[in-house]
Amino acid sequence: MNRKPPYRNRVAILLLAVATASDAVTTGILTPAPAGVAPPRPSSGKQEWGREATKSMADDSSGLRKGTIEAVDVGHGTFHVYGQQLNFEATKLKVFGRDGKPTNVYALQRGTIVRFTLDPADPKQRRVAVVYVE
Repeated sequence: MNRKPPYRNRVAILLLAVATASDAVTTGILTPAPAGVAPPRPSSGKQEWGREATKSMADDSSGLRKGTIEAVDVGHGTFHVYGQQLNFEATKLKVFGRDGKPTNVYALQRGTIVRFTLDPADPKQRRVAVVYVE
């Protein structure tokens, strides 16, 4: 007996449905542009909005960052998170422990998970202002 497997009919119906649905997406008659005519450029208003939005999203200086401390040097005022060296001033750095109470910079140890903010006054965005130890 040569019987077709039952899934062949289902595959054929599925392919037909996909092909029909893809034709339904076209919302109008598309005509090609005349030869030698360049496509229209986007309006400058859209480009300006895009630049402003990108600029505002790029400046994330006040947000909390999270990471694991890979190395700490309290003497030089640096620690590394995700391979990036961050600086701090031991006298100005605010460190809060797991209980939410202020603690000292010696709570920053290798392997500690921290959340931190960067000092907005630092032009290079490398100086840490506040650290929360988790």
